[in-house]
Amino acid sequence: MNIKDKENDTGKVNGNNKANVNAEEKEKRKEKNNIKEKGSSRILSEKRGHTVSLFENFYSTVPIKQISLEHFLFTSKFKVQIEEYRKCHDSATRKSMKKKLCCITPSGTFNKRGESYLIKHTGLLCIDVDSKDNPMIDLKLSKEIIGAHCPYLYYAGLSVSGEGIFLLFKIANPELHKQHFEALAEFLYRKFGLKVDKAIKSPASLRVASYDEEPYYNPDALPFKYVMETNKRSGHPIRTSKQRNNLIKRVENVISIIKEKRIDVTKQYTNWFKIGCALAYEFGEDGRYWFHIISRMYEKYNEGDCDMQYNKCLKYKRNDGVKIGTFFYLCRQCGINI
Repeated sequence: MNIKDKENDTGKVNGNNKANVNAEEKEKRKEKNNIKEKGSSRILSEKRGHTVSLFENFYSTVPIKQISLEHFLFTSKFKVQIEEYRKCHDSATRKSMKKKLCCITPSGTFNKRGESYLIKHTGLLCIDVDSKDNPMIDLKLSKEIIGAHCPYLYYAGLSVSGEGIFLLFKIANPELHKQHFEALAEFLYRKFGLKVDKAIKSPASLRVASYDEEPYYNPDALPFKYVMETNKRSGHPIRTSKQRNNLIKRVENVISIIKEKRIDVTKQYTNWFKIGCALAYEFGEDGRYWFHIISRMYEKYNEGDCDMQYNKCLKYKRNDGVKIGTFFYLCRQCGINI
């Protein structure tokens, strides 16, 4: 993707860049966006809106119902819970509190968790920007800066921790959701110096409830048209074309035997994780398809759980970690010798 020169005049967002949008400009934007404040809640124009699926918590696989995305983003219903969470510093307690928060799929409505259960796409794409990946950047300040220089941004708000942010972008072609994601990740890094969480790129990814008193909101966001091919490899092992083709053929042969004989090579959680890491290291996002096929041999297979597991495997990047040889070893242990 070639970013136009006129889009590169902003510079990086960092702790020293204190460019603020003044109160008058904020007020004008609120009027333009049809947002009216009433106490701590916001009432949105009925002419705007996207419908999304609501899930009881992050581990739920079946939605409770369909709701308004805008209501979920602007409601003060979660304010007390979120403020308590942000004040808490005990990791175990925070984890327990987060489990009780409901979630949505901001990119669409679903019958169940999983891309294949998509009912209708919202035309929006969610990107997470974590503070741990951007330690020198004032993410609270960056919401306004990104919005001021990025016409594609629909919404920007604080994450549940209050330290990171999540961004909702309008995209031109929902069928190219992941390709738009890659292009937006590159765009945000080149233009603002932001590193995004690339593991959360599926249209079925969940967004946990949060609260932000001053989110960025632009209902007239323009559709982002750029696309890039998804990351082909995670660990970037160096191989010749012949070596890579032979490896792919070998993996496909193994998986064909697994399917034909209904062999579950993921009997233990450790094996399941190792297989996912091996495929993620060698093939990156392309390995997700094979991971699902392998995981379906397990009698309690769940597409949503499988996606979340592979997201974890994509994050597991260690040069001394699990590689593709481990996958073949575990298959041999189950009597598959290719």
